[in-house]
Amino acid sequence: MIGEQTRYGTDNPKELMEKFHDFGNDTLLKLRNLVISPEKRRKPRTWGIGEAAKMVGISIPTFMRHLKEEPNDLTGIAIEETKNGRKIKKYTLQLINTLRNKANTRYERPKGASPLVIAVSNLKGGVGKTETAVDLAKKMAIEGLRVLLLDQDAQGTATSISSGLIPDMEITYEGTITNCLINDPSLINKIIIHTHFDGLDIIPANLAIQDCDLRLPRENENNQHNVNSPFYRCSPFTRLTQTLNIVKNQYDVILIDCSPNVGMLTLNAIVACDGLIIPIPPNMNDYSSFIVYTSTLYSIFEKLSDKKLAYLRILLSKHNGSNEALQMENMMRAQFGEYILSNHMCETVEVSKAANEIGTIYDISKPRGSRDAYRRAIQHLDDVNMEIIDHFKAIWMRQSEENNNGS
Repeated sequence: MIGEQTRYGTDNPKELMEKFHDFGNDTLLKLRNLVISPEKRRKPRTWGIGEAAKMVGISIPTFMRHLKEEPNDLTGIAIEETKNGRKIKKYTLQLINTLRNKANTRYERPKGASPLVIAVSNLKGGVGKTETAVDLAKKMAIEGLRVLLLDQDAQGTATSISSGLIPDMEITYEGTITNCLINDPSLINKIIIHTHFDGLDIIPANLAIQDCDLRLPRENENNQHNVNSPFYRCSPFTRLTQTLNIVKNQYDVILIDCSPNVGMLTLNAIVACDGLIIPIPPNMNDYSSFIVYTSTLYSIFEKLSDKKLAYLRILLSKHNGSNEALQMENMMRAQFGEYILSNHMCETVEVSKAANEIGTIYDISKPRGSRDAYRRAIQHLDDVNMEIIDHFKAIWMRQSEENNNGS
């Protein structure tokens, strides 16, 4: 027992919270090592030959021919055993992308089109921002795009389910975006982590990023007047823009998982972004919170008079299919029209099961429960994410046509 527990509380909350934190991190470590053993923590997901050939965009015989033409030390082939003891070959996303490059079927952003910086944001917590950002990032990687996921939430949930790392145990202060925004933007090259999803990199987060919200507004701490700093005379609201510009061209999309507030990090994300995705569950409480957020966004964009958004969509998230949710959906679609994505994100048991294994459904190649439930969950995810990806590709095509016609 820490301190004296009163009937409803404690006389020593500081020590109690410290103990809770230590117990919790120890539990997370044991859980992570239970569901994903250390040697397999970054084990890539694999696909069967039929799925892999389809992803590459070639027939199975052509897939096999390309494999034979590759070097003998080609990595990315795994031997897996089925329930009946039969051994089959499976293929990783890295190998699939290698063959996409060989077959010239990997999507390439058109000449003259720019990388997109997309902020996934909402003022309210618990609306599905992190799930949206991580699932979209992984689906884009599966489709062959090059993605950077920036975790800006001090809880570090996007970090843990993207990489298997425990934020406050395995990510240092220097390993977050904090130093980049306060001291030196070039440090971004040292904090990017390659994940087990080929094509998906992350910039992790932990409690250290709270320093950004505290220090960036203070002139004596944000290096705004330090002549030796790369940020000399640079507005604290444009720090993220300058930092991301250093690596932007290495990616097709940079996704920012924003924290549920309007602190300096979120403001930096809104200034830096080309587009916004706003997840909203179809219920009155979350709808009301969104309306409050629109007032905040209005105030921000009023000060950014030249700001344009190449992309803006509302995602109906955590949709449970109830009559109340459907009624709210109809009302919101009538109000916001085409700014609401056609597809919505369902609330399913499969999502919760994947989260319990420190991942998402896109990490799982075999269903944990009903195969039909797994397929339905994957289909809902794919429908939402492919709608967004198709929008991005349409934006790039338009940019390319405009820039090439003007050249």
